[in-house]
Amino acid sequence: MLSRRSTLFCLLTGFAGSALAQPAYRDVSSISLPLPATEMRSMDAEMGDADGDGDLDIFVAMEFSKNLLLINQGDGTFTDGSDRFPDPVHDSEDIALGDFDADGDLDAIFVAEDDRTDLYYRNDGNGHFGIAPLPTAEISNGIAHGDVDGDGDEDIVTANAGSNAVWLNDSGKFTHATAALPAKDFVSQDVQLGDLDGDGDLDLVEANEGANRILINDGHGEFTVLPDALSDNPIRETRQATLGDIDDDGDLDVVFGNVFFGFSRRQGDHGLAAGYANRVFLNQGDATFTAGAAFPGESIQSAHIDLVDLDRDGDLDVLATTILELREPGTGRVRAFLNDGSGRFSDGTDERFPETFRGNGFDVAVGDVNGDGKPDLYLANRIGDDRLILAE
Repeated sequence: MLSRRSTLFCLLTGFAGSALAQPAYRDVSSISLPLPATEMRSMDAEMGDADGDGDLDIFVAMEFSKNLLLINQGDGTFTDGSDRFPDPVHDSEDIALGDFDADGDLDAIFVAEDDRTDLYYRNDGNGHFGIAPLPTAEISNGIAHGDVDGDGDEDIVTANAGSNAVWLNDSGKFTHATAALPAKDFVSQDVQLGDLDGDGDLDLVEANEGANRILINDGHGEFTVLPDALSDNPIRETRQATLGDIDDDGDLDVVFGNVFFGFSRRQGDHGLAAGYANRVFLNQGDATFTAGAAFPGESIQSAHIDLVDLDRDGDLDVLATTILELREPGTGRVRAFLNDGSGRFSDGTDERFPETFRGNGFDVAVGDVNGDGKPDLYLANRIGDDRLILAE
C-alpha cells in the first residue's frame, strides 16, 4: 500500500497508475552487465566515476577473487574493466571511494578480512589503477572515510576484529592514530561516520558482534564512547549501520541491519526470536537515541541496509537485503520499506522491486547510472548473480 505522502505524490505527478500496475524498478541485469559480474562472491559494491567521463562506474569487492570494476558506457550498460586493477586476489570485504591523494581523481581502498591484506588503488587520472602502500594489517570487515581531524583530507576508519583503527591521511599517505579510538576485544562488522551531535565534526557508529556503540569526536580525530547512547541496546549480531534523517527533524538517525550468523549461534541464542530483527533508532539531537517505531519485516535478517528515497516522495525509505542461508545459493528478496515521513515504515516491496531482485545480498550500491536523475540499484550477491535494476 502506498503511504499517504506517496499517494499524494502519485496524484500530483500522474505516477500512480504505473506504480500500482508494476514495480517502479526494472531488472536489466541480463542486458546491462557483462558476464564477469555473475557467479562470483561479491561482498560490497560502490558507485563512482573511475574514468572521469562523468558517469558512475561500479567497484565490486570480491571474496578471494579478483576485484571487479564495471565501466559505464554512459547509458547504464557496463563493460568489464577489471584489467584496470592490478592482479592480486585477497579476501576483500568493503570499499571506500575518495580522492585520497588529492590529485583530482577517484581512488579506492579495499579492506580485507581473512588474509589481512588491504588494497589501496591509486587512480592515474585515466581510470587505471596502481597499488600504493597501505600500512594496515587488521582483520577488517568494513571501512568508512571522511575528514575526522579537520585538516581537509579524507581519513579512513576500519571496522576490525579487536580494536578498530583511525588512519590519518597526509597527501595520500596514511598513519595510524594510535590514541584515536578506545580499545575493544570484540568484532566490528561496519563503521559509519556522521555528525551525530551537531557540533560540526564527524562522529562514529560501530555495528558490532555485541552491543553497538556511538563514539563522539573531540574535533581533532579522537573518539570517546558515549555511554547509554542507544536505548534498548542488547548484545546482537549487527552486520551494517546506515545514517540519515528518517523523521525529518534535522539530525542523523541510525538503522541497524542484524543477522543470525556464527556469533549469534555461539552465544546460544535462537535467532530472530532472541531479538535479531533490524532496528531503527531516532536521534534526540545530541547523539543519544531512542528506539523507533516497530520495524516491518521482523522475520528477516539483513546483511545490508540502506536509506534511499525509493518512492521519490522526499523522505528516506529503508532498503534491506534478506539473507535466508549463508552457505547456499540465496533466494532472499531485497525489501523496500517505505517511510511515511515521520519514521514509520510499511512494506512496499511488491510496489517497488521486481521479483528477480533477490539473492544472498551483502551490499546494494545506489546511484544514477543512466543519467535520468533517479536512483538505480546494484545488488552485490555473496552467492549467485549480481543484479542491476533501473528506476522507472
